[in-house]
Amino acid sequence: MKTTSIWQKFVNLFKRRKQPQLSDIKVKSGVWYARDQNGDYLLGIDRSVYDQIGKITFADFPTQLTNIEIDDDLLDIEGDKSVETLKSPVSGRVIERNHEIGDDIDRLNQPNPQVNWIMKIEPAK
Repeated sequence: MKTTSIWQKFVNLFKRRKQPQLSDIKVKSGVWYARDQNGDYLLGIDRSVYDQIGKITFADFPTQLTNIEIDDDLLDIEGDKSVETLKSPVSGRVIERNHEIGDDIDRLNQPNPQVNWIMKIEPAK
């Protein structure tokens, strides 16, 4: 029987992210977006983007704006087949960017909203 050390349990506790509960996922121009339980938007890359550009090999946030408007640049991505700039489908205040995608680009190639999300946005009032 495998046992887990107290230290490993402590590390695992901090590594674990609370999984957002998403409802009513919509897609616009290759970006999926859905509201979480707090009413904020979570944005990510739709499967259709993978069909167009292939495997994503590079991604970068083109701006560090704290407020985003509809159709503002969201994420620059390069793939096997082309280069694209994804645009925001919603407007509001940026709460969080998923900087982990820059450290591990393969996260973006997983069609899983818990992993390939780009940004969390509080809707404009």
